[in-house]
Amino acid sequence: MVVLENRVKEAKAEAVIKKGVAEVQSGNTFRFGAIYGMHAIQDRKLLWEDMGKTIAGITDPYVLMGDYNTILTNEDRVQGTLVHEFKVKDFKEFIWRNGITELKTVGRKYTWTNNHVHNKIDRILVNAAWIKIWPVMEGRVLQPGFFDHCPLSITMDYEQQSGERPFKFFNCMAQHKEFEDTVYEYWRKRGGGTIMNKVWIKLKILKNKLKQINRQEFSNTGQRIQATRIYLEGIQEQMDGSGNSIESITQEKEAKTELAKWIGIEESIMKKKSMIKWLKLGDVNTTYCHTCAKSRQATNHIGNLFNNACQLLNTAKDVEAEILKFYEQLLGTAAVQLPAVSSEVMK
Repeated sequence: MVVLENRVKEAKAEAVIKKGVAEVQSGNTFRFGAIYGMHAIQDRKLLWEDMGKTIAGITDPYVLMGDYNTILTNEDRVQGTLVHEFKVKDFKEFIWRNGITELKTVGRKYTWTNNHVHNKIDRILVNAAWIKIWPVMEGRVLQPGFFDHCPLSITMDYEQQSGERPFKFFNCMAQHKEFEDTVYEYWRKRGGGTIMNKVWIKLKILKNKLKQINRQEFSNTGQRIQATRIYLEGIQEQMDGSGNSIESITQEKEAKTELAKWIGIEESIMKKKSMIKWLKLGDVNTTYCHTCAKSRQATNHIGNLFNNACQLLNTAKDVEAEILKFYEQLLGTAAVQLPAVSSEVMK
């Protein structure tokens, strides 16, 4: 699926957001929108408002790609004048308000040029439902050739890559009753080799123990929240019928405490995964956190890679081989000069 610069100037967003596009390989359906943002700020604002109304009731996966005719930040422009916040404010609010995110792309960073200024104004935006089905799918920014815009491309038969999940330390683990004793026990063990090797061995052994605690105590937080919530509702229904006995009041209090604990743990985990620094625990923005976490995973995922010969590698096997080759070539090589800490700077 490729989109060149789209100049269909429809008055209504629903006219360009199509229904029921099907992926041949898996049969999943999604909605597709070819977007063209007008040059005037006010005209674009009307488009964002109309698009927001159109996609508000859509639960299917959808992708909106094309020429939005606006940047998001000044990092999206080189060799041009700085863009004031009021010019991009409406577009930023449209993305944030509708919970959509930009799909990771490979290729050129700047998608439009007049041979002097280079801008990134062509984008691929998707919703949370899209990321849930295709979490590591990437778009491509193709070469512009004679045109001033770069075509955008999505390959729908993208190979879904999976592997062993890396270990992640979540802050909630530090609150576990066995955490400090476990760290102390494994850290005081002695081993051979260099100091750095000793540290590496201790971290590796400790990681396995922490992974075990994580699986036993902090897995399936969503299911635990649901079960605790149902248990709390059952107690409260009994209190409606039989009155407020001391036992039922105590059970209700304990259930509320347990529910609050698991909600806090889930939000702590999702905050770590999504890297949302401003989110305060207790806001219960779990849907938004899940979307941001999936988006961040997709951004960090390496699905395509250019080698030294400028050839695009798009299979997991080829990407893995190229990365291993790169680091293997570094082993055993000597640098002519190594940067040292400046004593003058440190003073």
